Amino acid sequence: MVKSHHCDPHGIVHHRLPREIAKGVYWLGDCFLWETRAGLEHSYSSVYLVSGKERSILVDTGHIKDWIVVRDQVESLVAKGVPAPEYIFPTHPEVTHSGNLGRWLNHYPNARGIGDMRDMQLIFPKHVDRFVTVKQGDEIDLGERKFVFVEAVLLDLVNSLWGYDPTEKVLFSSDGLGFGHYHEAEQCGKFAEEIPDLPIPELTGIFLEYALYWTRLKSAEPELERLRKMIEEEYPTRIIASAHGSVVTDPEKTVPLVKEGLKRISKMTVEGSVSSAKNPYELEVAK
Repeated sequence: MVKSHHCDPHGIVHHRLPREIAKGVYWLGDCFLWETRAGLEHSYSSVYLVSGKERSILVDTGHIKDWIVVRDQVESLVAKGVPAPEYIFPTHPEVTHSGNLGRWLNHYPNARGIGDMRDMQLIFPKHVDRFVTVKQGDEIDLGERKFVFVEAVLLDLVNSLWGYDPTEKVLFSSDGLGFGHYHEAEQCGKFAEEIPDLPIPELTGIFLEYALYWTRLKSAEPELERLRKMIEEEYPTRIIASAHGSVVTDPEKTVPLVKEGLKRISKMTVEGSVSSAKNPYELEVAK
């Protein structure tokens, strides 16, 4: 049996964040916990703040359970002179990504919700007049810094969008390229490359069972080729900041491990072993 927990009882990760992952780009958020046979596993519910000279944008809103933590993290940055968020970008309308949108708009009365805002009027009807709808390729000016809305290559919902910071070459991949980490090893708040023994392919497979169910049903090869083209050619990427994985600071080293996890799920789909697994944590022994 897998036992889930809403938050870290020891409060590890939110004491290590915010963390500046590139100049003017801050990693915020907290962890979601559950017990597995391998130990107590964490998955981030990350938020990122990208600051320009004049204003900032929040990428995702944080899980509703993390409101106080994330609010205090942002306020700590603002107190140090980082421009307050004027844009709140929920990458898609799921609770982990958009649940605090109304709270942020109440907290910052001059801020606007921005993204592919379809369905958001049903969730936050009081704030519809403060929504800005954008599409792939649109960009906003943060003051001597641009932020670009790009295709969600590893799609979750039909109105998912990713983000890109051309200044520091950071890709914000939402549910894409997510994977967990372990509590006992005190891996919270660390870059993927700072955790040398992290079994990324296995953890990616577990995450995909929950977040991107379609990977069980078809080959991910077309999406992987599209991802390669995006991060190598269209939007050269130095750092990958996902909502549910450790920040990747060496894509050349780490992305192949994530791809391996995706390919493993696709292979099991073809061989029929995914459908026979009792739960996602048995997928490693089904390969």
